[in-house]
Amino acid sequence: MKIGIGSDTITPQFADEREAVRQYAKIGFETLDYSGYRHDGENSIYLRPDWEDYAKSLRETADSCGITFSQVHAPMMAEPGKDPAEERKMEVTRRFFRVCEILGAPYLVIHPRMFEDGINGAHQEEYLAYNVGFYQQFIPLAEKHGVVIGLENMFGWDDEKKAICPTTFSTIEEILECMERLHSDRFGICLDTGHVNLLGETPAAAARKAGSKLKLLHVHDNYGISDDHMACGYGTIQWDAFISVLKEIGYSGSFSSEAANMGWLCPPEAASQAARLTFEISRALLERHQLR
Repeated sequence: MKIGIGSDTITPQFADEREAVRQYAKIGFETLDYSGYRHDGENSIYLRPDWEDYAKSLRETADSCGITFSQVHAPMMAEPGKDPAEERKMEVTRRFFRVCEILGAPYLVIHPRMFEDGINGAHQEEYLAYNVGFYQQFIPLAEKHGVVIGLENMFGWDDEKKAICPTTFSTIEEILECMERLHSDRFGICLDTGHVNLLGETPAAAARKAGSKLKLLHVHDNYGISDDHMACGYGTIQWDAFISVLKEIGYSGSFSSEAANMGWLCPPEAASQAARLTFEISRALLERHQLR
């Protein structure tokens, strides 16, 4: 199983993200989850005329140092009608299907649209139906560019209780229902281990429910209190149980870390060492289960 990492973990330390790609390869990572979070502003390279050339330069950089792109993450959008940058982010998202094709990444993660009043089971059917319509618009692009859209499990915030709570796509069952209604093979499950842990379920149980529909991962740990995005072992997730289930269900994707805070919370000079620790932890876990 290839070991991957989210591209934003150390990229902020570099003026040119292509240099970060080289650094990830030097550390030992074999594949990357390319993030669109830093590319949705007014000056986004992906809104310029030469955006495809830039994506091609990323691919050339990766090819030259022996690293691939396992997945891409679209920009995150706020509640429909409340994000002044929504159309800009939507345009970047649409272009990211072509970016996936250029990078050789088979998956594009697009978060569901979530609503402030759609928590704790409220309006669940209404917002599930909304998201079916939201994702349907992307099917032609997914088919054109040979991309599978990753549907990610999410969590919400209860402002009255000041606590994390369920929201749209908080359960694997709801994601599977959405996929059933979409009637397309262009969708798969992106299991975010940290999000599962925040809502009291084990990632192992969630992975078993997803079964063959599980196509990609966001691997990170927390203590079930906040979305800490730390490396495996820096929280309460039982990683041996989770990896055993991955082996049991025949998961064939990468073990892609989204432990961005390992790089963000330390001095810039130490960010690469933090990423290296994330890599070594992932490798040790996979080797223990004979997946390396």
